[in-house]
Amino acid sequence: MKREIIVEVYPWESRVGIVEDGRLAEVFWANEDEKVGNIYKGRIKDILPGLSCVFVDIGLGKNAFLYAGDIVMEEKKPGVNVLNLLKTGQDVLVQVKKEAFSEKGARVTCDVSIPGHLLVLLPFQTGISISRKITDDEIRKKLKSIVEANNPQNMGVIVRTACLDAEEEEITAEMQHLYHIWEKIKKKYKESKAPSLIYEDMDVLERTLRDYLDGNTSRVVINNRRLKEKAAEFILNRANVSFMVQYEEGDLFEKYGLEKDIRKALKRKVWLKSGGYLIIDETEAMTVIDVNSGKYTGKDNFEDTVYKLNLEAAVEIPRQLRLRSIGGIILIDFIDMKNKKNQASVIEVLKNELAKDKAHTRIIGMTGLGFLEMTRKKSRYGISEFFTQECGTCGGRGRRINDFALSCEIKRKLANMGYLESQEIICEAHPQLLQFVANDEANLAYIEKKSGKKIKLVSNQDMNFHEYKIYPGTI
Repeated sequence: MKREIIVEVYPWESRVGIVEDGRLAEVFWANEDEKVGNIYKGRIKDILPGLSCVFVDIGLGKNAFLYAGDIVMEEKKPGVNVLNLLKTGQDVLVQVKKEAFSEKGARVTCDVSIPGHLLVLLPFQTGISISRKITDDEIRKKLKSIVEANNPQNMGVIVRTACLDAEEEEITAEMQHLYHIWEKIKKKYKESKAPSLIYEDMDVLERTLRDYLDGNTSRVVINNRRLKEKAAEFILNRANVSFMVQYEEGDLFEKYGLEKDIRKALKRKVWLKSGGYLIIDETEAMTVIDVNSGKYTGKDNFEDTVYKLNLEAAVEIPRQLRLRSIGGIILIDFIDMKNKKNQASVIEVLKNELAKDKAHTRIIGMTGLGFLEMTRKKSRYGISEFFTQECGTCGGRGRRINDFALSCEIKRKLANMGYLESQEIICEAHPQLLQFVANDEANLAYIEKKSGKKIKLVSNQDMNFHEYKIYPGTI
């Protein structure tokens, strides 16, 4: 597998695309509101035993949600309800595990984790867990002994797959580095007043490099010179890593065709090369994926036709789960196959493709009605949640691209139109969308400075909410 990482950075957003074998497999984005991984000294505001949860003020707009099962207390005794050991106004150390969404505040946990490239330190746990992707028993024993020898406080440690390509000195050095971070967190917790941020996780670029720093990555392309140097420094002197970090000007997602892949990921229907297609429906409770034959009729008997189509779907479905950041319960309705060997083969292909996913996935098996049931861990917004909003016209039955995503798209295009001969660039759009752009005065000033053009916003009441036109002016 050949992997490329495409990075677009603007003052209002950052986007990172993971391209595998020429196709967009995953996309990460971040703005100033990104909080997952950050650790806070919070203060308990409400304790709700009936809901088995606590609401914690961590200094954000909405109180964070702390589930009873995520509370860690040294004085906790077996059989004692942990909520009875807490009181309103008490300070607590928490880490954001899921971003705030809609009317819900961020979900937090007391069981903090400090991830590195090779290891993950779990200060409130014990024991060593080794990635299931490391299957050789001798290697597993060796890695476990290395970690045990450098873990004097007997904290919990997860050994990541990247350790397969690492030297013992690298593993030891990262172990000490994670210990050092934890000591700094404890010190800052004692010194800070609640609510306050006491540890900020890496930005989206560093986090992506940390997770994808392996021999499959061939290059990183960034449209920001400063971050290009930062990325090059990040990978410097790391063993078994030898890929290019290069700078390219312009709208990279558009240039490399990633923008159209993101747009396709907003649709229910996903066409397969054979002519078959998937229907993907996301609900609050679960995601249901239906495999359909569509235009594909095949040339052999019916069983072979269905088998080939299901194999293609088994490859595409994991890519769609990653690309759309779908999590929770997932039901897949493959086309019925009579041959048990064919069924097992399709599930095996699905497992192999899911192995590429950094998020934890688990195949449960076939339900009584013939659906394949699986789960996928989710900690961040999906594409649908990030790029769309409820449609006011139909009361939420459908969705449209939201004003924030459209305004970011407009600003990206304006920022990369410095090549025009005209000294003025006109953006024409519906007044509601245009107002969203106009309110961002600081970034409009940045665009004018970067492009060397005057930006003129023209209101057009007759245009649809999601439509806009950009063209050169007359001056």
